[in-house]
Amino acid sequence: MRAAVGLLALALAGGVAAQELLGSNATPQQVASGRAVAAGAGGQGQQGACFSCHGFDGAGQQAALFPALAGQSAEYLLLQLDRYASGARRNEVMSPIAAAMTPEQRRDVSVYYAAQPVKAAEASPLGNVMLLQRGGVLSAAGGADVGVQACQNCHGPAGIGIQPLYPRLAGQPAEYLAARLRAWREGEAPAEGASHQAMAAIAKRLSDDDINAVSLYFASVRQAPATPGTGVLR
Repeated sequence: MRAAVGLLALALAGGVAAQELLGSNATPQQVASGRAVAAGAGGQGQQGACFSCHGFDGAGQQAALFPALAGQSAEYLLLQLDRYASGARRNEVMSPIAAAMTPEQRRDVSVYYAAQPVKAAEASPLGNVMLLQRGGVLSAAGGADVGVQACQNCHGPAGIGIQPLYPRLAGQPAEYLAARLRAWREGEAPAEGASHQAMAAIAKRLSDDDINAVSLYFASVRQAPATPGTGVLR
């Protein structure tokens, strides 16, 4: 019970990492190394530099569908980089970039972006009001009609994330979120672990309208600026 309360408190604080739950603080050397990797020092060169798509602040680019990395847990970011590097998760851009990094560089750049503060999301058109309402219901209460639980059970209220492995969805580009759900629905293998397997099962139960609804809803959530996480790993 205390652990559950602690996780919820983290989510309500903006999804930032907490030393008490996730381990010890990152060293200045790790953060400096991570920033260098973000600048292209991870073997990927300037063409594959993380900052060119995600920024040094980890805010991403809504218009270009590059997801925000700031404030995600270091564990989650490292898991995704390791999966790209191994080929377990495939992307024509990210796979070679992650594979060019050493395991230590993937760790350090994950720590660096986890430590960046979450900025308020940019204003965006609301879009289809009915889809927004459906997305809000699926987020808060789930869908008994399609047999899926509430998104907030794992991703926190309004999708602000629960550390360490439930990522922040709030403020991410709608098309990016929709593409991930469609990939799982169409058979892309999720990461190992019950929570990731559950996402694949959930995606298979969602219609195109449901996927568009939750994606639009989370993209529309406007967070207040949050303090940076500690960028820690277990």
